[in-house]
Amino acid sequence: MHQNIPFAVGLVMFGSFCYALAAKVQRSAVRVQVRENTTNKRMNVRQIFLLLLDPKWWLGVGLMTVSLVCQVLGLYMAPVSVVQPVGLMAFPWSILLTARSLGPNPKRVIAPTVGTVAVIAGFVLLVSVHSSPTIDIRPARIIVAAGVVYALVGLMALLGSHGPRQWRPLFWGSGGAMLYGLEAAVVKVILEYAANHTWWQQPVIWGIIAVLLAGSGVAGLMIQQGYATGAAHVVVACTTVTAPVISVTFGIIVLAEGRLLTPGPSVGLVALGLAAIAGVALTAWVSRVALDDHPVGSAANPPKEGNQSGER
Repeated sequence: MHQNIPFAVGLVMFGSFCYALAAKVQRSAVRVQVRENTTNKRMNVRQIFLLLLDPKWWLGVGLMTVSLVCQVLGLYMAPVSVVQPVGLMAFPWSILLTARSLGPNPKRVIAPTVGTVAVIAGFVLLVSVHSSPTIDIRPARIIVAAGVVYALVGLMALLGSHGPRQWRPLFWGSGGAMLYGLEAAVVKVILEYAANHTWWQQPVIWGIIAVLLAGSGVAGLMIQQGYATGAAHVVVACTTVTAPVISVTFGIIVLAEGRLLTPGPSVGLVALGLAAIAGVALTAWVSRVALDDHPVGSAANPPKEGNQSGER
């Protein structure tokens, strides 16, 4: 399969911006439905149905579709362990898109965001140099790994419904992100398989595609529940960290993309990965403090006309 890592990274970078913008748009639409959700309950069937009638929500769907197309094209041209970490950029984009909510001096948020971007860039550069251009497709390993991820997703859904209220958006967002991360890796498998086989004649491939579509629907619903139970930046932080962790782990261990890694680069990847996760967590915390210091509806940040949800 043709490799073009720089172009793939650029595509996914653009896709990550579309994802962050989609999160902002969809969260706004969701909050209109839930209004004051002090108990952090999930949306009911009626609220979900009304959400499907909201043009703003569908605009977010369109942006997410653009993001998905960019990701698939990126996976076609580069290993999954290279492409997926770039998705972490959605969180810095999300912070920049909400900069007006952070008060007159958002420097304390921008600094850790820039540091996080630098760490992500280092991770992508290191893994792109040492990743294998081919993958090892072993159905048994893929099935076992997928089963583990599905079990974790079920646990996240349970915790999102009944867990501690302040952590519910984190659980919903992480569950949806796990599905996104798994599906990105499986899409890579299908693309690799299709390059050397008449895939359209294989019923199992069509079955996998059906499962992918269903999984995308479930992941999207979990993300919307995350918006309903908490702030958008928390959900984006969960998705941008969890999805790459799942897909990179899948790519390196299950698909053997890390077969060329030696001990030194392996330690470096782990260190940079942990630093990226810490950077996202720090940025989320700092942005939360900034939002608390400058809440929407204050004199410095009057609510926009028509916003009755008390959204931050």
